[in-house]
Amino acid sequence: MKESSVEALGINLNFSKQRISPIDFSTLMEFAQKKNMVGSFVNMRRGAIVNPSEGRQALHTSLRDPSPDAPYADKVHETLDRICNFANEVNNSKWLGCKGETITDIINIGIGGSDMGPKAVYNALRSSNPKIKVHFLSSADGVSLDRIIANLNPFRTLVVVSSKSFSTLETLSNTHEIFAWLEQAGIKKADYKYHVIAVSANEKAASLLGIPEVNIFPIWDWVGGRFSVWGAIGLPIAVALGEDIFRRFLTGAHLMDEHSASTSIQYNLPAHLAMLSYWNKEKEEVSSFCFLPYDERLSTLVLWLQQLEMESLGKNKTLDGNMVLERTCIPVWGGHGNESQHSFYQFLRQGTARTALDICWCKKPGHSHNELHRILIANAKAQTEALMTRDNEDEYFNVANTIALDELTPEILGALMAMYENKTVMLGSLLGINPFDQPGVELGKILAKRLL
Repeated sequence: MKESSVEALGINLNFSKQRISPIDFSTLMEFAQKKNMVGSFVNMRRGAIVNPSEGRQALHTSLRDPSPDAPYADKVHETLDRICNFANEVNNSKWLGCKGETITDIINIGIGGSDMGPKAVYNALRSSNPKIKVHFLSSADGVSLDRIIANLNPFRTLVVVSSKSFSTLETLSNTHEIFAWLEQAGIKKADYKYHVIAVSANEKAASLLGIPEVNIFPIWDWVGGRFSVWGAIGLPIAVALGEDIFRRFLTGAHLMDEHSASTSIQYNLPAHLAMLSYWNKEKEEVSSFCFLPYDERLSTLVLWLQQLEMESLGKNKTLDGNMVLERTCIPVWGGHGNESQHSFYQFLRQGTARTALDICWCKKPGHSHNELHRILIANAKAQTEALMTRDNEDEYFNVANTIALDELTPEILGALMAMYENKTVMLGSLLGINPFDQPGVELGKILAKRLL
């Protein structure tokens, strides 16, 4: 396909290295319009029931919408103000530990969307030596626990427990271990009001653990875990990075929502990503999608994106409950682009597979080492070319998008993550499946509890 690109909000998407002709792309856009791909996204934002298996709305977009007319605006804005006020109290040393010491560390206890989203944002936007450090405790693995608490002062530590139901086995188990660590240091239940915050839709369960009601921040059943970083699940980000950065992050995501809903399909970033993903799966028979960021700050987005797409689109039933007749989701994987050149690029270059690539870099570095940035971007562009080069008769190949960010501001990060969320929702429309439930995940939880 001849060189083509679309650009908005500091993000340039170049899809010239896709195997689709202009005529086929026009046909693909007609197909997407018949499927009401963008219209379905608009209906979701307005509050339609788009999760039929659970009878729910999917309104993560409301979490970043400043409009008073957005669904649940009052609840959302009240909670956002609480989050930001709390963040300011901690940062201004008005919120202190039980011995009057400032908070220097946060332990975020949560798994899945309660872990991957906040971790990705924190890694992307934190400074090299942050005033408040966030430590993420997710799996039921004592090694992770020990490595986190080994060098922390419990009297200067804030614990944030994030769980929608407050029944997730790993999260509850880690919470009890951390509570034991606090009590061993002399921090009793009466002192939890200084050291423990809960983020949950189940306030009663959080209260039963001794967490004061005033320390509980709400989340709601109309936001799925993998879409939840924009609300109270993002509280550790707001505290560690500050109110200004958190609000700017939400602003960028909202602007991407506006772009996604109102921009013509031919200039619409997530629409292009969704359509090309559908084409590559159906027509080019690609076997996986590989995300390759050439920026350390974006490296943890790989796992966030993996959960976003594979938990949303890994379904075998249509919206009306019938078995699907096509593949719905392909595996999502990846790694830091420069490091991966010396790892799995040999497979991409000459392996027996067809792979879709998103290669992402920032035009402006997040550091002052200009020569290193020059080398990094030279590698990104050179490898993009190299990964497209195959023998003409080879049945295996790669297709690629390049995504160039002007720089990694909170706004552009928010827009980038919202772009991929919106792509996933739109792709669900093209596939005719529900991207908002996760029955396979729930089954695993039930079986684990039974075996335990």
